[in-house]
Amino acid sequence: MQKTKILAVAPYEGLADAISTIAQTRDDIKMTVQIGDLNTGKQIAMELAHNNYDVIISRGGTAELIRSTVELPVIDIPISVYDVLRTIKLAENYSGKFVIAGFSSITNCSRILCDLLQYDIDIFTFTSETDTLPTLRKAYENGCTLALCDMAGSKAAQALGMNSLFISSGTESINAAIDEAIKLVRSSQHVHKQKDLFQALLSDEEREFMIYDPAGNLWFSSLTDNDRNIALMNLINTYLKAFLKVPDQTVTRQIRDKIYVLTNRHLIYENQKYTAITIRQQMALFSDDSSEITIYNRLDHTSQEYSNEYSSSHHVGNTATLIQEYSKNNFPVLIIGETGTGKDKIARQLYENSPNNTAPLYIINCELIGERKWNTLLNSIESPFAATNATLYIKSLASLSKAQLDNLFSYIDNSRLSKRNRLIFSITLENFSKGQEDLCRSYLENRLSCLTLRLPPLRERINDLSSITALYIHRMNITIGKQIIGFEAEAMDLMHSFPWPGNLDQLHHVIKELVVITQTPYITYTDTKAILDAEPAISGNAPQTTLNLSTTLDEMNYQIIQWVLAEEHGNKEKTAKRLGISRSTLWRMLKK
Repeated sequence: MQKTKILAVAPYEGLADAISTIAQTRDDIKMTVQIGDLNTGKQIAMELAHNNYDVIISRGGTAELIRSTVELPVIDIPISVYDVLRTIKLAENYSGKFVIAGFSSITNCSRILCDLLQYDIDIFTFTSETDTLPTLRKAYENGCTLALCDMAGSKAAQALGMNSLFISSGTESINAAIDEAIKLVRSSQHVHKQKDLFQALLSDEEREFMIYDPAGNLWFSSLTDNDRNIALMNLINTYLKAFLKVPDQTVTRQIRDKIYVLTNRHLIYENQKYTAITIRQQMALFSDDSSEITIYNRLDHTSQEYSNEYSSSHHVGNTATLIQEYSKNNFPVLIIGETGTGKDKIARQLYENSPNNTAPLYIINCELIGERKWNTLLNSIESPFAATNATLYIKSLASLSKAQLDNLFSYIDNSRLSKRNRLIFSITLENFSKGQEDLCRSYLENRLSCLTLRLPPLRERINDLSSITALYIHRMNITIGKQIIGFEAEAMDLMHSFPWPGNLDQLHHVIKELVVITQTPYITYTDTKAILDAEPAISGNAPQTTLNLSTTLDEMNYQIIQWVLAEEHGNKEKTAKRLGISRSTLWRMLKK
C-alpha cells in the first residue's frame, strides 16, 4: 500500500516533537512536520500545499485558518476529553479562580465535560486571533488569574500578566488524527491515483507546469527545489500579476545558459479562474552577459517617450503617423536614420503596438557579432531565426560584411523567415558605409518589400527643439528632484543654432548635464555655452562637402548653411558673417 503523504503544521514545538516521534513508529505514512501558530501556520501551509501532499493535519485555530485558505483536506488534531480533564485536574491545585478559553475545538469538548461532571468553570470561545486578548481581559477583570487554553490563549494571558496552563494534545489524539487522515485519503484512493499518474506524466515532460488559484497562490507545480528553479520562480513572480490578469501571453528570458519561455492561459473551474503557466527551456546560443542578442518582452517596460519625440510638428507629423500605421501589421520594416535619432526606441514601439506583442522581441546587434557567432545564428535550431510568431529586430545591418549580408538574404529567402516572424531592420546613415547601405536597401526595399521609415535628424526638425527640451527637462526634474522651468531666451538661441550631429541622444546628454548643474529656475546662457562648446559639432553623419546638384536651390542653400554652421561650431553670428547675410536672414533660411 502506498504511503499517505501528510503535511503536519504544529502550533507549538512540543506537538511537533510528538508528531515526529509517532511518525517514526508508523510505516503507512510519509510525514513532513513544520512549526507555526495561526497566521504563521497558515502561510506555511499555503507555501507547501502544492508539494504533492495528500492531506494536512494541524490543531485548533491554526487548523481552521489553514482550512479556509488551501484546497487540500485538513484534519484537526482533536482535543480529547482526557486532554481537557488532565489540565482541569492540574488546575484544581491552583488556589485562584481559573477559566477555560480557546477556539471551538477546545471549548466544545470542555463544555460537554463540565456538564457531565458538573464543573462550574467559565468557558470563553475565541473567534479569531485578534479576539484572544479582549476575551481574556474580560475574564481577568472578573477575577480570573489562570487560563486553561491553547497556544493563542497562552500568548494573550502572558500579555495580561495572567498565569496559563496549556491544553496539549496527547499521543492518542495525534494517532486519531493520523488514522482519520489515512482513512480520508484511502476513501478517495482512485482520485489520488489519478493525481499521482498525472504528476508523473507531467514530471516526465520536457516542459514544466505551474497552476495558480484565483487569489494568486501557487496551487500546483512540477518544479523541483534547486538553485536554478529558485531563480526561475523569482522570474515567474516578476510577471505573475500580469499573467493573472491577461491570458495567452509569452515571455522569454535567459538565466545563465538556458532560455526559458513562459506562456500562460486561464482555466475556469467552478466559475473560478485559475492561471496555468507552461515553462519550456532550451540551451542559449550565447552567455547571458553577451550583448550580441538581447531579449525584450512587452511586459518588461512601458514607455511613452517615443511618441513624445516624434509628434506635434509639421516636420515629423508624417513620421509619427507612419510609426502608428506600421505598428498595426506584420510587414517587414526598415528604419533608417543618423546616429542618435532613436532607431532602437522606434523598433520597440513598433513591436509593443504590433499584433505579435505577446511573443518576445529578439534584438540582434550586427555590430557586435563576429563571423563564427553569425554562422551559429544562421544554422542553429535554437537561434532566434528559428522562432515563430516573434519579432526580430536586426539592428545596424550595414555593419555586416558583403558575405554575411549575402548569407542573411539567402536565409531569409529560403527559410520564409519574414512569413514566420515580424522583421524590423535598421541602418545607420554614415558616409563611410554608403556602399553597404545601398546594398542593404536594394534588397530590403526592392526584394523584401520592406516598409521604410526615415527618422529625420534633429537639424531638420529644429522647430521641435523647444517641445523636446521641455519634455526632457520635465523627466530630469522628476528624476533628481529639481524644479527647472526652461531655458533663458539667449540660451535657447544657442540650442537652436547648434547642429546636433548626435541628434536626440546628444540632446538628451546635454540637457542632463545642464539640469544637474543648474541651481536657478532657468538654464543660463553661460552654462549652455560652456556645455555646447565642449560638445562635438561635427560627426561622420555631418553633410558631405560635395554639393548635390539634383536638389532645389533652397535645398542647396540649406546644405551650404549647414556646412558653414558646423565649421563655426554652431555660432550663427560668425556663420551669417561668412555667408554675407544678416542673422535674421540666416534664421529665416534655417526655418524653411
